[in-house]
Amino acid sequence: MMFSGNLVKDAIEHLGPEYLGASVGVDTVDLSLTEGAASIRGLLVGNPEGFEGSHAMRLGEAKVVLDPSGIIDTLVIIEQILVDGADVAAIARGRQTNFEKLLENITENSGGATTSETEAASGTEAEIQFIANRFDFTNVKASLASDLLGVMEINIADIHPTDIGRKTSGATAVELAKQILRPISRYISEEAVKQGIDLEGAKREAIEKVDGKIDEIIEEELGSDFKIPTDRPTDRLRKRD
Repeated sequence: MMFSGNLVKDAIEHLGPEYLGASVGVDTVDLSLTEGAASIRGLLVGNPEGFEGSHAMRLGEAKVVLDPSGIIDTLVIIEQILVDGADVAAIARGRQTNFEKLLENITENSGGATTSETEAASGTEAEIQFIANRFDFTNVKASLASDLLGVMEINIADIHPTDIGRKTSGATAVELAKQILRPISRYISEEAVKQGIDLEGAKREAIEKVDGKIDEIIEEELGSDFKIPTDRPTDRLRKRD
């Protein structure tokens, strides 16, 4: 039952939105335990609340190479996950991207599914653990939509994390998804900063820290009754920014 394609498809579409806080759809899931192969076709991840757009990520096909001899009780060994030519539509709103929000949601909602739901989805009494020897995310077509700079094409380098879940003798499906999403989100954030989008608000935070330090020094040296000037160097920096 664990290797039924329809069961896996239903689990992705049912549990995916609970964890990601976004719609998740799959066209088909094909599994062949004897051949050690699996494929997920037409995976579409929508956008979390606060981010408007048709999708965050669209995969034509994700190929998975399994190790049949490495499947023991509740542990599944994956030799390779290959995602080639994914369509990534990043959105930056204020100081956050849609992929950062997806990661935030999956962290907050990790305990969202009940034990019975997890058991029903996996078809076993205990949650399935995974070890992925290699994950290849290549030839990504990516865009970044910003409320400041409009829509632009961005470059996301190929991603090749290895030995996911090996140190902990297995990772849950949620942990596996986080390990895959995290480098994608990092590349998007780095590219956004290169394009001049100040996601972390570093400039504003630095200015506020300087203002606070100035206030502390003035109060310490001149007393709390001294009127702090309103036109400070940092105010001029704000205007210039």
